Amino acid sequence: MNRFVVSDPARCIGCGACRVTCSEAHRKRALRPASRISLVKTREVSAAVTCHQCEGAPCLAVCPEGAIYQERDRLQVDEARCTGCLVCALACPFGAVYPSAPSTAHVKAAPYSRASSARSAGLLRQKETGAYTSVVICDLCAKSPDGPRCIAVCPTKALALVDEEMLETLGKSRRIEAVERADAALRGGLPDDAFAAAFDLSEEVGR
Repeated sequence: MNRFVVSDPARCIGCGACRVTCSEAHRKRALRPASRISLVKTREVSAAVTCHQCEGAPCLAVCPEGAIYQERDRLQVDEARCTGCLVCALACPFGAVYPSAPSTAHVKAAPYSRASSARSAGLLRQKETGAYTSVVICDLCAKSPDGPRCIAVCPTKALALVDEEMLETLGKSRRIEAVERADAALRGGLPDDAFAAAFDLSEEVGR
């Protein structure tokens, strides 16, 4: 599986430190300075959203210019080839592909102006008039020897890098929890509906 950064809403305080650091880390490496992270907030919780580095990535599959490619276990954007058509952004199931401008690369795309139709909305409204457009996605700080900078700066440790080892550990803890709940139900510690829930959970994690 590919690694990716995940956010724990229970710990995230919505401070935006991850976004600022992401932007600065890429700017220093002559890449587009736009953050590869978005911050989703509700009245109760907040959480960072990043690329999940999907295997069989739909963004890569639909790119008409071949500007998105996979390098080892991470996706990359070739800024010099991207024309900013945003087809990849529409295909992303997590909404983790973002339009960005201006570019520091020699790009093939042409400058654009604001949409002439009042009905134009969505991602197109995020573009800047007269700048070369491209997209950015989380590349796990590919050029940084220390790995994703957002994880290092998060003050509440709400961000983590998910890999096979972490998923295995999480799956093991959930299986143990399911067994303990089922055992408690058998001993009369839980009502019948709780036993059913524990059984369903054990079935789920056992797949």
